[in-house]
Amino acid sequence: VIIIYSQVGSLWCRPIAILEHPPDSFSFLRDYVHPNVPCIIRNAIPSNSTATTTKTSTTATTTTTTSKHRTDKRQTPLHLTLEDILEIIGRDEEITVDVTPDGHGDCVRSVRCREDFPDGTTGTMRRMFVKPHEQVMTMGEFRRCLRRRIPTKNGEDERQVLFRDTSPTIAASATAEQLPPPEVDDFGLEVFPILFHTKGDNEDDEGNGAKHQDSIQDEKLDLGDPVVYYSRQNDCLRTEMKKLFSHHLFPNTFQFAEDAFGTGPPDAINLWIGNEKSVSSMHKDHYENLFYVCSGQKEFVLCPPSDVLFLHEGMFSSGTFRRMKEVAEDGETENGLTSRWGVVPDESDCEGASDVRTKWIEPDIKKICLEERHQNTSEFPLLSKAHPVKVLVSEGEMIYIPSLWYHRVTQTCETVGVNYWFDMKFDSPHWCYFNFLQNLKKI
Repeated sequence: VIIIYSQVGSLWCRPIAILEHPPDSFSFLRDYVHPNVPCIIRNAIPSNSTATTTKTSTTATTTTTTSKHRTDKRQTPLHLTLEDILEIIGRDEEITVDVTPDGHGDCVRSVRCREDFPDGTTGTMRRMFVKPHEQVMTMGEFRRCLRRRIPTKNGEDERQVLFRDTSPTIAASATAEQLPPPEVDDFGLEVFPILFHTKGDNEDDEGNGAKHQDSIQDEKLDLGDPVVYYSRQNDCLRTEMKKLFSHHLFPNTFQFAEDAFGTGPPDAINLWIGNEKSVSSMHKDHYENLFYVCSGQKEFVLCPPSDVLFLHEGMFSSGTFRRMKEVAEDGETENGLTSRWGVVPDESDCEGASDVRTKWIEPDIKKICLEERHQNTSEFPLLSKAHPVKVLVSEGEMIYIPSLWYHRVTQTCETVGVNYWFDMKFDSPHWCYFNFLQNLKKI
């Protein structure tokens, strides 16, 4: 393990190269795809149509970016903001948005069990992989939620727009002093209760069949103030956002990359819109990933695939955030009803399985390794051997993240980005080596 740690650090984890223009396919394959190392490519998507070539066949017409514009210094990279998107598709266009109480979805966090868990745990804290709640809203509502602390022209605060139709009536006597402090785990994340489905549950009570005595919480003071993030990861730019894609601002593929990867056109093209409150925890993808920043700035923390030995990846029961409603003992719905967040366990479709389990990385690599400089690695001793590097990708830049590279992602401000997922080659030494390391850590 010490030898792998040393050699990876000195031979594999080289400084991230910055290319001023997209390379030709052979150079990209030789210098980055085959060695399996990231790079940043500038001017990958031009802001006008002269930087694309159109290939016409008898069956379809497709637009692809080529390396021909490498010598054209007059081209400027594509710039696209949330305001631009609303102008193109309209504020009434409906989208499906990821919503969390604190911006941390698709991550391992602590939950509190109120009732018996399928594995016998009761009334205790446990670690769980929690996914975000999905909410359909219009583009206009999404913008207001994303910027909810920006005052409107009449001075009102645009908060809680997402739940304006379902938020409960709050007792006038509720004050900040009456609110109990949130329970926080050792990793700095708030602990939320587990909610269990019972017969007769519906969408309004989200599986909370029992009545509980809870303090009334004013929505404007609620520590569960929701964070929204558009991050569908399901080819959303060509499906849900096809109205935007039809304006031909984005290429169908990057020919230099498609030729180098050798697995055909991209499997998915995804649009991402969020701000600094949203965090995608450390994970890997079985895709070759090209991520272009249209506006704002993305922050990536990268680790090579060999760090699978050090990242403390484990199996966890999985669940999903839900907004729940509870009724106080007096049964009053006008003054006694409160709305809070909880986690609903995922139900397995397999006969005899008690819960759904997901393999995920438990610790927050950035917080422990980069911000606290290995001070809190006692619980995760192998993290000190990992090789995290922080990379900032700004507007007009595109980062290549090779398949199986681990990455934690957030934004430094309101950011719009688009990524292209090309299938990885499984009949390769990279996949065999990674599988070997995955099984080695079990010994």
